[in-house]
Amino acid sequence: MSIFKFISLSNLLSNQKIKYLLVGSYNTIFGYLIFVSLFHYFSSTINFSLLLALTHIISVTNNFFLYRSLVFKVREKIARNYLRFHLVYFYIYIINLILLTILVNIMSWNIYLSQGLIIIITTILSYFLNKNYSFSKRLKNS
Repeated sequence: MSIFKFISLSNLLSNQKIKYLLVGSYNTIFGYLIFVSLFHYFSSTINFSLLLALTHIISVTNNFFLYRSLVFKVREKIARNYLRFHLVYFYIYIINLILLTILVNIMSWNIYLSQGLIIIITTILSYFLNKNYSFSKRLKNS
């Protein structure tokens, strides 16, 4: 018997962690492609930390609306959730910037590979921060 007979697609898609990974995969690819595109076209005139900041703003706004509607299914207090989400991703951005600076400037790693590896770390961290802070039902009334 195939394992697929025991696991239905609808059961997988109803799992919040699976949905987070699917939406997160899209968001990761989206953000990474924005970073690569901006770096490719503007790195000769703009420092990568500024390009990372622009990527951050574009990606986080996209991420917020997808996570809010598809993963955490929050319907109320959009402004509060948006602020919390941005605080989480500001924290993620600072971690990303520090790690990227260390890997590229100090360790002389390739910038594309470095950013790709950092994404893995920050994706895991962001799930827990979003679940327990940005879209937390416990914090809903605070």
